[in-house]
Amino acid sequence: MKQEDYKEFREKIRLMERKLGLLNKGTGCCAISLSQCHALVEIGHAPKINLRNLAQCLDLDISTMSRCIDSLVKKHLVSRTTSLEDRRCVHLELTEEGFTLFESIENNMNDRFDQIFHRIPDEQRMVVLQGLDTILLALQEDNTRKGN
Repeated sequence: MKQEDYKEFREKIRLMERKLGLLNKGTGCCAISLSQCHALVEIGHAPKINLRNLAQCLDLDISTMSRCIDSLVKKHLVSRTTSLEDRRCVHLELTEEGFTLFESIENNMNDRFDQIFHRIPDEQRMVVLQGLDTILLALQEDNTRKGN
């Protein structure tokens, strides 16, 4: 591998991050921060998730995640429920208002990514998905190696 190869890879990932960041600004999360939006979406995908698992999922420490959830609770988007099995464990769920926002975000993002995906030529779509899987696996292995 030439030095230019990894530099080109880094540059393309940087550009993709920027484009995805701009895309995320139009998700319908204008009433909440981007980190709150990510938390809301993860809770929507994993009802009754606990704080520790949510923090791990979003690669955040528990104190940061706790502050994020506190703000979502104050905005009446998320509720906390104490586990019946373990009173130290608190499950997070979307409120009705939170679920409505979650559905809006999901629909908006599904529409946008459908449009983007269909701009990729049919014969390249599976290659793109396999390439993304490879990148995600490499990132996961790197994080595991570093102890994150």
